[in-house]
Amino acid sequence: MMISCVEEIAYRMGYIDEETLLKCTEPLASNEYGQYLLRFLSEQKK
Repeated sequence: MMISCVEEIAYRMGYIDEETLLKCTEPLASNEYGQYLLRFLSEQKK
């Protein structure tokens, strides 16, 4: 369970755009936190 995901919050509030959020996930892609952000991004595109 994710308690707080600052990148997701910043995206939802308009502080960062999709491209910036994607860049944030690059170094995290191999862990659960990064995987969560990638799933979040893919769901936003639907």
